[in-house]
Amino acid sequence: MKILLLGAAGFTGRAAAMLLARRDDVGELILVDYDIRDAKRLAKSLSPKCRWAMADVGKPLELSRLLEGIDAVASAVGSCEEYEKTILISCAASGIAAVTIGEGTMAAEDRREIDGVFRDAGVPAVVGCGMMPGWTELLAAHFLEAGDGSPHPPRSSMSPRYLFFSPARFGGYAFLRGVANGITAAAPAPVGAPAGSYFMLPDGTRIGVPEGNAGTRLGWIVRTAGKLGAVGKEFSAALLLWTRGGMMEPADTPVAVAGVAAGDRFARVGDPRGNLGAALLAEAAVRLAARPHKATGLLPLAELIGREEAEELAARSGARIVRGLIPS
Repeated sequence: MKILLLGAAGFTGRAAAMLLARRDDVGELILVDYDIRDAKRLAKSLSPKCRWAMADVGKPLELSRLLEGIDAVASAVGSCEEYEKTILISCAASGIAAVTIGEGTMAAEDRREIDGVFRDAGVPAVVGCGMMPGWTELLAAHFLEAGDGSPHPPRSSMSPRYLFFSPARFGGYAFLRGVANGITAAAPAPVGAPAGSYFMLPDGTRIGVPEGNAGTRLGWIVRTAGKLGAVGKEFSAALLLWTRGGMMEPADTPVAVAGVAAGDRFARVGDPRGNLGAALLAEAAVRLAARPHKATGLLPLAELIGREEAEELAARSGARIVRGLIPS
């Protein structure tokens, strides 16, 4: 199969490229990034099956010229608001299946529109194939049952989903920019989550970081956002990126943890290598390229990746899914 990977030189894109290049069922991998030099270096370092190309994915004409003969597109480009819809509409117009990392919540109106264009094109797409959304959706769908056959708690009883991460080891500029632009206020730690400083995002999900420098800096962003506005948030994102190497954290701090709780149950997955979101993106792209079924339109991630498949995918990345009951 022939896979086109967008945002290949970024944090998640690079990890996804490494995983896809090792797969025997991927015959050709085209690494696309706005920085052609980084894409070229990465392609040459990975495999003879890799090629490279430059494109501004926000411009449909630049993207469409790369889609001929492609079986599926995997987008590791952030953020959702700026690029995702344009990428998906361009893929549908060319009749190409697509998966995206989807950092952020897509508006219901946009989801309906994108579902319609993919149905009209007769091909499938999946959005939110990263850590959050992505692994949080798989945890909520497959790992919150009590184990005795009782049904899932109603969605209204769900606590906010969360992503805990180490700023020194996880995420690139696009991710940190999304965090800085999105956090609105400090929030309590979700039940079952690692200890740290947590902050609310507009869609009700939460971002967490270890106590210490990282928490202090994110707290500063929250306090100054109203005073400095968009310019202050952009500066804060750059500050997080530039100073991340000096952020001290406990030795046992995980690279990242995604989790969710509902009722008296919780489920979480640790990411010891920082590539679990990339692994999900790569797996989803390969599955859509293989087209094991004829479903079209915007598909729920949990229909593409079942429980056993999620457990196997986590294990291949050295990760472990934990589920249990919240102490009374």
